[in-house]
Amino acid sequence: MIGGRNTFRILTGFALLLLLSATLSYLTLFSGTVGLSLSDVFYGDGSVLNRIFWDLRVPRLVAAVLAGISLAVSGLSLQTLFRNPLAGPFVLGISSGASLGVALSLLAGFSFGHFGVLTSAAAGAFAVTFLVMLVSNRFRSSTVLLIVGLLVGYFIDALVNLLIVGSDAEALKVFVSWGMGSFCRLTFDGIWIFAVAVTVGCVLIGVSIRYLNAIRMGEDFAKGLGVNVRLYKNLVLFGASLLAASSTAFCGPVAFVGIAVPHLAFMLFKTGNHRLLLPGSALCGAVLCLAAGLFTMVPLNAILSLVGVPVVLLVITRGRGARG
Repeated sequence: MIGGRNTFRILTGFALLLLLSATLSYLTLFSGTVGLSLSDVFYGDGSVLNRIFWDLRVPRLVAAVLAGISLAVSGLSLQTLFRNPLAGPFVLGISSGASLGVALSLLAGFSFGHFGVLTSAAAGAFAVTFLVMLVSNRFRSSTVLLIVGLLVGYFIDALVNLLIVGSDAEALKVFVSWGMGSFCRLTFDGIWIFAVAVTVGCVLIGVSIRYLNAIRMGEDFAKGLGVNVRLYKNLVLFGASLLAASSTAFCGPVAFVGIAVPHLAFMLFKTGNHRLLLPGSALCGAVLCLAAGLFTMVPLNAILSLVGVPVVLLVITRGRGARG
C-alpha cells in the first residue's frame, strides 16, 4: 500500500511538471506584449510576427529550459556529492569562476563567438572546481567548504572589478547587460552549442547515478559496493561544472536555481533515489525558469530570489539535507 502511494505521488508529480512545462512553454511562445497565433508562425513567412516568434521567443524558451535543467542538475549533484544542503554552483564559487571566464572574453577581448565565451566560462568553472576538490579532500567540514567557496567568489569579483576599470565603454555595456541575467540574449547560432554542453554535462552525471545514490551513505559505503569513487567523483564534478558554466555563459549569473530547486524536487517526490530526483529536478528547474522568464519587464534574479530565498531559509531552519 505504501509503495503504491509512493508510485502514485511520483507519477502525479511528473505529470504535473510536464503539464506546467507545456503550459508555460505555450505562454512563452504566444503571449506577451505582442500576441501571436499559429497562423502568424506558419503562414506569415518573413513577416515581423514570424520573426518575433523564431528569432526572439523560441531562443528565449530554449534558454529558460536549458538553464533550468543545467543549474538544477548541477546543484543536486553537488549537494549530494558534498552531502551539504546548501552546496551549489554559486555558493561553492563555481559560477563565479565561470563569470571570470566570461569577463575575460567580453572585457579583455579573449573571445571567439559563442564557443569562445563558453570555453572561457568552462575554464573558469573547472579552475574553481579543482580548488574545491583540494579543499574537500583536506577538510571534511562542510562549513569550511562553504566559507572557502564564498571567499573564492569575493576574490573573483575583485578580479572582475579590476577588468571593468580598464575596459572600454562598449565592452562594459555588454558585460553589465550580461551580468543582470536574462534568457533573452540566446540566439539561434548559440542554441546548438548550449544544447550540446548541457547534454554532455547531464550524460556525465547520468552515468554516475549509482555513485550518487551510494555516496549519500559515505565514501566507505560506496567503495564497499564496488563503486570507483575517484572516477565518478571526477565525472560528477566535471559535469556539474560544465552545466554551471554553460548556463552562466549564455544566460548570465542566474540566482538560486541551483540551490533551491533540488529541495523543491525532494519535497515533491519524497525520495532520495537519483534515478527519480535527477529528472525531477531538471523538470522543476525548467518550470521555475520558464515561469520567471514570463516576467520580461522584471529583472530575472528578482523573480528567482522570491522563490529561492524562502526555500533556503526553510532548509536552514529545518536543519536537514536536501534528501531529508
